Amino acid sequence: MRKLLYSILIFPLLLAFVGCNNLLDIKPVNSMIPVSIEDFESLLIGGYPKSEFFMETEYSTDNVYANLNTMYGIDKSNEPFFVWASTHELPTATTDPYWGTLYKTIFYANSVLDDFEKRIPAEAEKELYEIVKGEAYALRAYAYFYLINLYAENYAPENMDKPGVPMPLTAEDVQMTSQNNVREPVKVVWEQINQDLDNATTLLSGKMAKSDYRFNYTSLQAFKARVYLFMGEWEKAISAATDVMNTKSLFDMNNLQSYIDEEGNRYAFGGDYGFTDTDYTKEILFWVGGKANGNMFYYDSYMGALLELCSRNDTILDYRRYIFDSFLDLTDPNSAATGPTVYHFYGYQGTPCYYVGIELSEMYVTRAEAYMKKEKPEPGKAIADLNELLKSRIRTKDYVALKESDFKTNEDLLKRILEERRLETAFDAGLRWFDLRRLGKPEIRHAYKNGTEYVLKQGDLRYVLQIRNRMPAQICL
Repeated sequence: MRKLLYSILIFPLLLAFVGCNNLLDIKPVNSMIPVSIEDFESLLIGGYPKSEFFMETEYSTDNVYANLNTMYGIDKSNEPFFVWASTHELPTATTDPYWGTLYKTIFYANSVLDDFEKRIPAEAEKELYEIVKGEAYALRAYAYFYLINLYAENYAPENMDKPGVPMPLTAEDVQMTSQNNVREPVKVVWEQINQDLDNATTLLSGKMAKSDYRFNYTSLQAFKARVYLFMGEWEKAISAATDVMNTKSLFDMNNLQSYIDEEGNRYAFGGDYGFTDTDYTKEILFWVGGKANGNMFYYDSYMGALLELCSRNDTILDYRRYIFDSFLDLTDPNSAATGPTVYHFYGYQGTPCYYVGIELSEMYVTRAEAYMKKEKPEPGKAIADLNELLKSRIRTKDYVALKESDFKTNEDLLKRILEERRLETAFDAGLRWFDLRRLGKPEIRHAYKNGTEYVLKQGDLRYVLQIRNRMPAQICL
């Protein structure tokens, strides 16, 4: 498993978060003051989120169902997300992995940008100065992208004037809540995200990547493709995705066949070995969040819809099946429904492994979707992207290239693209929840204890998370 490459933050801060009347009151206590550009680089590294600020919303999606055939159960803290409770806050909660984590990230990014606005670097420091400043803009845009997609309505013409989220643009604004407790309109927040991305692009262009755990020019372009897709900027999404696809290559899952043959179909991927232990990691552009080993989907959840999408034809082996159920018997069509279900993208190991923030395959399905949503759709190009992806996911002897004649309408092709997107981005930094929001907020049903069925209705207001009433007393960094 790949180890965390960046150093531990050398400027420990104790941030105090206070109640609902002071939502963004962050006060650094007993902090060491950064001076050099290297100091601020270390400070910014500490601002990258180190908690799962997105994973609980996966329980709210149609990717996860309770596995009622197992003795394991969904953790109590995750139940409110699975049943779409009116509040996700438990009485015993002491941390906030969403709101608090993301504004903490913004506080760090703003601290860097505040200092760098008045700093004139020496010639020898200029490159590092631009890298750190570019990262700060990218990281702030990333945090606001998550906040606006969690706590406000999705990007759409009818939602532009609706309440977004508070948008402090200096460290002082984050601390002094009287200045910035107002929720800026949705439109304003998205405009700021784009402005930050433009600034980051200028600064990171031509710079060497330092780590897959930090933003660099390639991962920034991938993030921009995601943002543009959400905004319906199809040509921009195509351009940004193309930039990434021209620099990286997909991992051919056929390379796993010898390992699967050696280990046996049912147990090729298990408790100590996951897909991120293979060369598949070369597709990961950006790692984010907390420790993914022993992730919360082991055993308690059934990923039936994902398994079904990997099993459209029983005569074709789609290697992605092994991600969602390692206890498969490929000769038994009922094994996926009755056997233990786990999520084996990550193996359980002692060394740290973080969650996928952005990966290469997202660019293929992003570009394909954008091709089909343009004013003049380009189905041929969209199918070419699907084929390039699928031939790296399906056993070579089973692979048959898709053709335009396979789809009666453009809507049928778009449906297939979105299905492949669902598979390729499953559990990637909470992306499925965001996709459901932008794709019409469909109805979802979850069966749970004693057969009780819970329903999230079409367009339900619960597709927007409520800002918590009580913030955690303190968070140690």
